[in-house]
Amino acid sequence: MYNIVDINLLPVKKRKRMSKENRQIITIGIILLLIVALFYGGLKYQLYTKNTHLEDVNNQIAALKSIEDTLNLRNQLGASVFSYESTIERLAISQITWNNVIAQLGSAIPKETFIESIMADRTKNLITISGRTSDLQKLAWTANSIKSNENFKDVQVVNYTIPLGVSKNITGEPEYATFVISFQWKEIKK
Repeated sequence: MYNIVDINLLPVKKRKRMSKENRQIITIGIILLLIVALFYGGLKYQLYTKNTHLEDVNNQIAALKSIEDTLNLRNQLGASVFSYESTIERLAISQITWNNVIAQLGSAIPKETFIESIMADRTKNLITISGRTSDLQKLAWTANSIKSNENFKDVQVVNYTIPLGVSKNITGEPEYATFVISFQWKEIKK
């Protein structure tokens, strides 16, 4: 059988062998290139981790800001509630207990005397009552009864009217003596 033989007629180039120094330079260059690539990759990784950490910290700060806003709102509401509670308590303490005034007046005035209105002036610590009674004698008894009560002081008859005789008004009812008496009550200052 036939054998095939390859013949190369082209001139063959001789390979030049690299010198030892050139090989060392190329090796050092490749090593330096690898070191720079590793250094660059390390910096990119650090930048990525720092950015991720910074994003996490910013998210935590935003969450804490929301919590801080909620706590500030709670503190403001707490201060408002405390203000309302202390104001209500202070007003309740400083409020005149009308039941006590009326009870003490009821025990101090005669049966024939009727009180039509009671007003309190907190700035002057003064209570003013207006009413009516049957005659001048009952008016004097009313003023003296209020003066004799130890809870009332500086009792003054501010104004009074006395009917002339035993006349009747248009509706047929007898006319009454009217009065306005002012005094200070010891519990009004509490």
